[in-house]
Amino acid sequence: MNKTLKYSLIGLASFFLILLGFYILLRWAKQDEFLKYDDGVTIEVYNSSEQAITDLSFYIAFDRNQVHQDVGTIDVIGPGESTSLYTHQIKDTGNDKSLYLHYPINKTKADVESLAYLASNKPSKVVVILEITGIDNTGRLLFRVRGYEDVFGKYEFDLSSTRE
Repeated sequence: MNKTLKYSLIGLASFFLILLGFYILLRWAKQDEFLKYDDGVTIEVYNSSEQAITDLSFYIAFDRNQVHQDVGTIDVIGPGESTSLYTHQIKDTGNDKSLYLHYPINKTKADVESLAYLASNKPSKVVVILEITGIDNTGRLLFRVRGYEDVFGKYEFDLSSTRE
């Protein structure tokens, strides 16, 4: 093998290794404050309302009515309390899933809220930080969400004012 081919292969391999390094650095930079969380699904719930919140169920599904993977349930979270759920594995059968929150409304009905959209076929990391700020006059939760998922990165939304 002549020297030109040898140095060309070394240069090409070095280029791809540097490119891989930049890709890894960009992924880390995109995670920002969510870098400290492990792969899997992490849900942190803070109750900053003045009442106890009960029966919060979290699950991953293709549509809100059919559970694909149960993530966990919080039976009761009192005023000023916080808790978290974690599962290390995300079932990877199909893309276009969401992480949902199912909770009772006035003990007679239930509501389902999408907390994160999972576009990837094999999502590796989903973090949801849910702050419950109260309950509106129809019984629906008022809350803020900050989160991270590994396709679109960081996101947040605010449903903490009275909803229609």
